[in-house]
Amino acid sequence: MQAAIASLLLASAGCSAKETPRTDPLPARDQLDAAAAPAARSAAEARGADERTGAGQGAAAQAPPPCKDGDTDPHDLRCTGLYSDLGARAIAAGVREFKPAFELWSDGAEKTRWIYLPPGSTIDVSRMNDWTFPVGTRLWKEFRLPVAGAMRRIETRLLWKTAEDRWTRATYVWSEDGASALQVKAGVPEVPGTDGYAIPAQVDCIRCHAGKTDNPLGFEAIQLAAPEASGLTYAELVERGLLSTGSGGALPAADALQVPGSATERRALGLLHANCGVSCHHPSGVATHFEMRLDIDAAGRVGGVRDTRVYRTAINQPSKLRPPGAPPEARYYRIRPRDPDRSTLLRAMSRRDAPGATPEQMPPLASRHVDEAGVAAVRAWIEAMTPAAGYPPAAP
Repeated sequence: MQAAIASLLLASAGCSAKETPRTDPLPARDQLDAAAAPAARSAAEARGADERTGAGQGAAAQAPPPCKDGDTDPHDLRCTGLYSDLGARAIAAGVREFKPAFELWSDGAEKTRWIYLPPGSTIDVSRMNDWTFPVGTRLWKEFRLPVAGAMRRIETRLLWKTAEDRWTRATYVWSEDGASALQVKAGVPEVPGTDGYAIPAQVDCIRCHAGKTDNPLGFEAIQLAAPEASGLTYAELVERGLLSTGSGGALPAADALQVPGSATERRALGLLHANCGVSCHHPSGVATHFEMRLDIDAAGRVGGVRDTRVYRTAINQPSKLRPPGAPPEARYYRIRPRDPDRSTLLRAMSRRDAPGATPEQMPPLASRHVDEAGVAAVRAWIEAMTPAAGYPPAAP
C-alpha cells in the first residue's frame, strides 16, 4: 500500500495517461477582468465590493466576451454547454443529471453531476468494467460547501471527450457572488471561507482519472445499477438504448450488478469501490497487489462477497504499514477480521498526512479531512467479520 500511495503522490508515470496534462499558469489578471470582474477579484477586493454594493450583490461585471465556436478548452463555464442560461441556472437540452450510488469523498462537499451524450451515440460497454464513451461526451461535477452560513458553489469540473484519444479536463472556480465561473488551471490551495478546502490543480486530475481507460470514474455499471443511484441510471440507459456492445450481445440485468452482502457489507464494499477501487486499486491500476474494485465477470455478474477482490487480496494479508510506536514483533494486516486496530486499511482512511510526512492517507490526494462516516462504515464491516458470517478466523 505504501508503494502505491507514494507512486500516486510523487509521479503519474504509472497512470498510462493518453495525454500530457497542461500545466499553464493562472490566467493573467487582465484576462480575468475582461471575462468577469467578480471572479478576478481577490478575497479582500470582493469584501470591499460587498461593502460598496451590499453583501452578496457584488460589483457590476463587465459583459463577458462571446463564446468561441469550436473551442475545446473554454475559459468560461458558460461556454461548456452545461447551461442554456447560466444566470438562471437553466440546464441545456440534452444534459442529464445523475447521481452514483456511492460517492467519492471530497472533504464533505455536496455535489451534483451531469452528462451529455451526442445525439444518436451510444456508450460501448463491451468491457463492462471499463466503458468507452463516444467522442463529444461531456460530464460536469459541481461542488458546494457552506461559506458564512450558506451553501455556495465552489467549483465545477468538466470532462469532455474531444477526440478518440483525448479528453479535456478543466476546473472552473465560481466567483463569490455566483455570477461567473472561470477556468483555473493551477488550483486553489485554500478556498477563502471554507475549512481548508483545496481545489486541486488540473495536472493532478490525471492521477485518478487515468486509472480508467476512458477517464470518467463515477459513470459506470455498478455505481448506476445500485438502488441508491438516481437521475440517469443503468436501467434507463438500457431502456433508451444508450449502451451497446461490439458483438451486439445482451446486456447484464441490473440485478446481477448489485453490490453484494448485508447492508453493512454493501456500504463498506461500495465505499471502497468508489473511493479506492475504480481509480487505482484494480487489475489495471497502479495498486494491483491490493484490489478494491468490484468487478463484473464474463457472465455479467458481480457475485458474492467472497468473490470480490478485496476479500481475496485484503483479508488476513500482511501489511507493511505500522502505527508509530508499534512493537517490532506486532503483526498488522490490510484487514484483520474483528480487529480494526490491526487493520491498516482503516488506519490509512483514518489519518491525514502532515506536510512532508511519508504518504499513508487514503484517499492519497485532494483531501484534508477524514471521512468519518466512511471510516465508521468500514470499521463496522471489519467488526462484523465473524466465522458465522462466512469470514476466516483472524490471522495471528
